[in-house]
Amino acid sequence: MPQIVAGSPPAYQTMIVATAGHVDHGKTTLIKALTGVDTDRLPEEKKRGLSIDLGFAFMGTDGAAAESIGFIDVPGHEKFVRNMIAGVGSIDLALLVVAADDGPMPQTREHLAILQLLGVRAVIVVMTKSDLVDSATQAATIAKLQALIDASAFPASEIVAVSAGDVDAIEQLRRRLIDFAKVHSKVYCQGHFRLAIDRSFSVTGAGTVVTGTVLSGAVRLEDSIFAVSQRAHLRVRGIHAQNQSVDVAKAGQRCALNVSGSDIKNISLKRGGWLTSNDQLQTVRTLDVSITPAPVFDSGDAQYFNNDLKHWTAAHLHLATASVTCRIALLENQSLKVGEYGLARLICEQPLPAVNGDRFVLRDQSARHTIAGGVVIDPLPPKRGRSRPQRLQVLHAMNTATTPENTDAIVVIDNEQVNADSTGQALAALLSLCKNGVDLQLFAVQYNVRDREISEYCTQFDVVVCQYGARRWGIKPAHWDSLKTQLLVTLDNWHTAHPNVLGANAEQLRKALPENCTQTVFLQALEELVEHKLLLRKGAVYKHPLRESRLDDDHESIWLELQKLFEPAGNIAPRVNQISEVLGKTNEEVLQLLNTFVAHGRLYRVSANRYYTPEVLHQLARAGEQLAKADNFTVSAFRDVSGIGRNLVIELLEFFDRSRFTRRIGQKRIVMQSSSFDIE
Repeated sequence: MPQIVAGSPPAYQTMIVATAGHVDHGKTTLIKALTGVDTDRLPEEKKRGLSIDLGFAFMGTDGAAAESIGFIDVPGHEKFVRNMIAGVGSIDLALLVVAADDGPMPQTREHLAILQLLGVRAVIVVMTKSDLVDSATQAATIAKLQALIDASAFPASEIVAVSAGDVDAIEQLRRRLIDFAKVHSKVYCQGHFRLAIDRSFSVTGAGTVVTGTVLSGAVRLEDSIFAVSQRAHLRVRGIHAQNQSVDVAKAGQRCALNVSGSDIKNISLKRGGWLTSNDQLQTVRTLDVSITPAPVFDSGDAQYFNNDLKHWTAAHLHLATASVTCRIALLENQSLKVGEYGLARLICEQPLPAVNGDRFVLRDQSARHTIAGGVVIDPLPPKRGRSRPQRLQVLHAMNTATTPENTDAIVVIDNEQVNADSTGQALAALLSLCKNGVDLQLFAVQYNVRDREISEYCTQFDVVVCQYGARRWGIKPAHWDSLKTQLLVTLDNWHTAHPNVLGANAEQLRKALPENCTQTVFLQALEELVEHKLLLRKGAVYKHPLRESRLDDDHESIWLELQKLFEPAGNIAPRVNQISEVLGKTNEEVLQLLNTFVAHGRLYRVSANRYYTPEVLHQLARAGEQLAKADNFTVSAFRDVSGIGRNLVIELLEFFDRSRFTRRIGQKRIVMQSSSFDIE
């Protein structure tokens, strides 16, 4: 077995099997023969004799490697393909059911195409009703089935003949499923818990119950979970999984959750939504994806015919249990042929949740034909520049190893080979591509991984983690060293261009760099250079240790006079016109002087009319830091502790916002970094 990332949770063994195939070919009867459970649970299904919604059943494994095998019985009628897609979104194996007396039908072919588009790893073709036909008809049906699967992505699929009354054939199929589960059913409970809701209802005495398939992670009794579409926090009061009450449900399992919350009566938990343990997930209207046209089969035989996918095609998007209309914006070509893969942006009419690796299917505007499918690459894409070369490079890097068959592989980090799962491969590819680093918080949301797992990847790949305030970025050591060298060269060039200035402030330095650099990585690099005394910080500016620039005697004399104004003023710095009166100079002359002192790190410009010394600003920042600990960092609270009038308080807090010490959220502010931050 390939090595999994260090620290991965222990594997559990559960396998989900979905049936697929034409209406009335015996899918529900087959599941009943295997499990003893009739999955036609709805009265209308009983009345009409066909499956409308998803049915579920479980089969014990007689102590084999799998705890149990769960079956999803999906509808076969053409009108119910939408429900069928919801059922096969997270399965390990599909049973393609074909009646011996009918042979492959239109829905058989479409279901096979959908299984291929959704990345199902394996298919067993089950020929039912074999007792109703003679051997010649059986042989003819098998030949048609063989031609069908030979033209699909599952040419190695075996064909098994059964009938509901043939106990031996049913038992042989059952053993095949158990043998498959022993080899293929290992799933790792990595990432945040996610459940795609397919039903929601109320139970007398219990309250709200939702059902669905756990897509990732695990959920336990009393866990706090989050309804993504409703932005509501809920509590898990009960769990029913694998046909019994349990304390925990894990990825790959079918389960029902009894949930409660203070606002439960005012929210609508419905099909298409998600429940998750990560309240950072969000619904979006745009998804960047890898896409391929559907392999369309002619109804008369088992051959493909061309079905080009064109730019800006209108479609119905089916992702997990959600279904929304969208437009397909191809990013690299104006069209794609069957068998080709390309990058695209899906622009949806309604928001829906998604993460990297989620599979989807697209049907045409009338929702009658499957036209394409693929996998989500970036669920939080930038609004602009979707087709720029740099953006396409990022998407190709993010798309590394998303297929189920290649979940573990060797990647190269700084010339060393490292084993990594698909998420680790994507992070490694992005770190190599992005010289200025990768936003680890954004990556965690895109790939649905937890902080602990991000830390494990960073340790495994020897990533330099830059954290300033609430932001955390990762960067390759080689890129990190290159940035610091570039910073020193840029500062040296600044001194040459500005010989009479003490140094450059942080923002001047960042803008002078030949390549754009993110704030978090840049400030961390500055801090490390200061720590190793490769550059010096003097108030608001940074300077090379061997470069000197001093104020002349006249400016030093004026500075002594200014100190007599600033020191007794305390938290309320003098206005420019007050300074003008004391110095006997015009406002314009005073502003020129004050900006000279700013350039030498003696003062900071807070607003057009106020300048502060570094010492007073850091004292005020410490006061704000203390307020934030009590969750009471408002304008009025800061006014009370500082003794400053409201208008000046607002100017100071806006300065702190610009300096990224604070961030305003509604009427409050949160502290983004330590009060000893480098003020710009």
